[in-house]
Amino acid sequence: MDAPGAPAPTAAPGPGRKELKIVIVGDGGCGKTSLLMVYSQGSFPEHYAPSVFEKYTASVTVGSKEVTLNLYDTAGQEDYDRLRPLSYQNTHLVLICYDVMNPTSYDNVLIKWFPEVTHFCRGIPMVLIGCKTDLRKDKEQLRKLRAAQLEPITYTQPWL
Repeated sequence: MDAPGAPAPTAAPGPGRKELKIVIVGDGGCGKTSLLMVYSQGSFPEHYAPSVFEKYTASVTVGSKEVTLNLYDTAGQEDYDRLRPLSYQNTHLVLICYDVMNPTSYDNVLIKWFPEVTHFCRGIPMVLIGCKTDLRKDKEQLRKLRAAQLEPITYTQPWL
């Protein structure tokens, strides 16, 4: 019997083609949707609009094979904690995101997101992604963080 969340065999969409399901999770407002939109559509969203469940697609070539990436954007807000696990079925990869300018978002990777993903997607590879890295140089954002006696998350940040 397969582990919960284990990918089902993917029917080949055509000769030399493969499809992968990739789910992205993280706190609301951490940059998940922007990351997916820039990657799949080449454009940055003008305004923040919380996602409930959106699908983006992108194609990549690996060797001589065309691979379709089905990118599923999930809601990070607590209101959707019971709905989000439905998106994990047949997942091949999970992207766990956090906002480098929001230490709570980083803490929640260990407190919430890693446990949730390991529970529902046992054995599925995960990638940790720090979003909003451009804001590390934003003077106003830095001022707000430092006023709260906080600093941006760095590449060498230890896990607590």
